[in-house]
Amino acid sequence: MLVERPLLQAPSPTTAPRHAARSVADAAPARRDLTALSWLGTGRTSISARFLPAARVAQRSLWTLAIAVSTQGCLVTADPDTYDAEQTPPFLVAGGLAPDPRRIYRLGGDSGIDQLDISASVVSEDEGRTVKAAIFIDYGFKNVEEQPFRFALLNFPELAAGTLSQGPRPLTGVRYRLGSYPLTAGCHRITLVVSHEFDTKTQCPKDLFDSDQVTWQFNRCDDGGGECAEAVEDCPPIEATCPKAPAEGTQSAASGAREDEP
Repeated sequence: MLVERPLLQAPSPTTAPRHAARSVADAAPARRDLTALSWLGTGRTSISARFLPAARVAQRSLWTLAIAVSTQGCLVTADPDTYDAEQTPPFLVAGGLAPDPRRIYRLGGDSGIDQLDISASVVSEDEGRTVKAAIFIDYGFKNVEEQPFRFALLNFPELAAGTLSQGPRPLTGVRYRLGSYPLTAGCHRITLVVSHEFDTKTQCPKDLFDSDQVTWQFNRCDDGGGECAEAVEDCPPIEATCPKAPAEGTQSAASGAREDEP
C-alpha cells in the first residue's frame, strides 16, 4: 500500500542565512579615518583592508537550494530568497595604483618630469551612477575661497557605472600636467579623489563617506636649474579637510570641528 508523504516546509525566512550588503551609512563610522585623512603618514589609504569587506557584498542574491532527499517520495523545496544590492562608495584598489604613492617625485626643472600620469582601478556597486575623479593639489591647505586645497582639477572622463561582481575597473585619462596651475618650487601633494558626485561650490565630494582617495608627494623643481631634492621638506600645512557634506562647512583637520561653528 502506498503511503502519501507530505512535503517538508521550507525554512522560515527569519532562519535563512543573510548576506546583507553594507550601506554607505553603515560603513560611515569605519570610513571616518580612511577618507579625508587617509593620505597622512604614508600618503596611502588602507585600501586592501576595506576591499575585503566590500567583496563580501558582491553576491547579489542568496538562493535556498531545492534538495532532493534520497528517500523515495520526499522532496524539500524552497523559493529563492533574493536581495537587492546596495550602492557602495568607490574603492581605490591598491594593486592598480601607479606611480607608486610611496615614492617622492620631481616635477619640472632640469631633472623633473613634465606630468604625472595616474593609473588607478576602482571597485564599487554604483546602482547606475557613474564614478567621477578629481585631483586636488595640496589637499589640506585652505585657499582664499575657504576650500581645503590649493587647486582642483575635475574635468576627467567618468567611469561607467558598474557592480562589485565586475571586480576592479580602470580609470583612464587622469593626469597632472606641469603648468596647469602655478606652483612655487618645493614640496607639494597630489591627491586623487573618486566619488559618485562632487559639489559644484566646494568641489569636494557631496558625501565624504561616498569617496576614496590616495596622495602622491612631489617636489616642484626650480626652473632656474640647480639641484632638486628627492626628499620633501617644508610641505604646505594641513589645515582643513572636505566636509562630510557640503552644508556642514569645511572641517578643521586639527580638531575635526566645523569651520562654520562658533
